[in-house]
Amino acid sequence: MVLVTPTAPASPVRHDAQVAELAQVLERTASWLRRTLRAEEWNAVALAVLDELDRNGPRRVTELAAQERASQPGMTGIVSRLEAAGLVERAPDPSDGRATLVSATGAGHAYIAGRHVRRTEFLAERITTLSAHDRRALLDATRALAALVDGPAPNGPTGPTARAAQHTPTPTTPAGPTVPRAAAADTPTTRETRTEGEPS
Repeated sequence: MVLVTPTAPASPVRHDAQVAELAQVLERTASWLRRTLRAEEWNAVALAVLDELDRNGPRRVTELAAQERASQPGMTGIVSRLEAAGLVERAPDPSDGRATLVSATGAGHAYIAGRHVRRTEFLAERITTLSAHDRRALLDATRALAALVDGPAPNGPTGPTARAAQHTPTPTTPAGPTVPRAAAADTPTTRETRTEGEPS
């Protein structure tokens, strides 16, 4: 009779340490990207709202507030400023005449598209400065990173309705034009403050 010695499973301690190291690097990468491309006309919460409307279509103010963990009055102020700039518009909700839907205008879609182009070009240029080995490693991780960003949240289903039920809104800083580049480097935005305490 042949005795087969079972293969020892991978050490969970090592696995946890590797995951923790990867999480730290991703968090540093997100912070680096925010610092490098911080000179924006709008703060991070307003940009997140505009990006959500661009990607997923019209939303109620209550849904946007829940998603960004903002108070409803604070989110109303953000939407009002974006509307005054011509980036979003409001219209009655066809499913509920008492409610209003916020949607991105053509100018809003163009603003977000331009922002994504600038950030993508910056990252692409930076990636070309890496060694061939490091570039290949990043390319091999593309699908995994996309799954990380686009997958469901760990605490349950995603979507405006689910997020509204899961999160209790908390106050946030109203959005609007930010300070010039020189001062902006020392002025954290609302989303940065929240993120450092906690995805983008």
